[in-house]
Amino acid sequence: MFVSARRRFAVALVSIAALALPVVATAQPAKAFPKGDFVFNFKYKITATTTIKKLNQTITPPPGTFTGAIDIDKGGILVGSIKLPPVSFTFAPGGLLPLATATAQIVQAKPVTGKVDLSKLKVTATSTFNLKILKVVPATPTLPGGLGGLLGGGGLPVTPPPVNLVGDKCTTESPITVTMSGIASFTKPSTFKGTFTIPKFKTCGLATVALNQLIPGPGNTFSATAKP
Repeated sequence: MFVSARRRFAVALVSIAALALPVVATAQPAKAFPKGDFVFNFKYKITATTTIKKLNQTITPPPGTFTGAIDIDKGGILVGSIKLPPVSFTFAPGGLLPLATATAQIVQAKPVTGKVDLSKLKVTATSTFNLKILKVVPATPTLPGGLGGLLGGGGLPVTPPPVNLVGDKCTTESPITVTMSGIASFTKPSTFKGTFTIPKFKTCGLATVALNQLIPGPGNTFSATAKP
């Protein structure tokens, strides 16, 4: 009974760390606790969504995983790390035609840390990470013609090759910190919600100003669900 209960607590903790953006896992949770402590290790699937307030857009990455451990001897202390695949989204302010497609990744700055109240099933945890924009490709129209068109003889349409507007060093100026909480469920998947602020971006080339007008700011929301 006790082992089963601990496993359910762990399920609830999975989504506490999760955002709807890709994460590079770096922590080794089991090593965070004193040797000899009663530690419950787990790995679960997560699905998550986030809404970026300025874009008025909800983003849903592919499912990922959360790997972590709970120190029962320390009253339910949690340390873990999450991993989600890269996610792409379009900049379409006001529902207009897409301006560009971006690919984003979250790089974990610190291990996820938190605690579960083993009596009330309430869980709280904090995740700290940097948001990196891997690529921004402008939406470009297909040009008529082709070589034949240039020569006055018609030809096939030509689509200009995609250009990454942000280079390979585009990231937030400072880490994002998100504190999440929720109540675990013993009979269905556990869902947790929270809000976070996106800081300004840096080293994004000529796109830095545009990104800082479109994305950063408070009031961004997320919802994450954990399943064993």
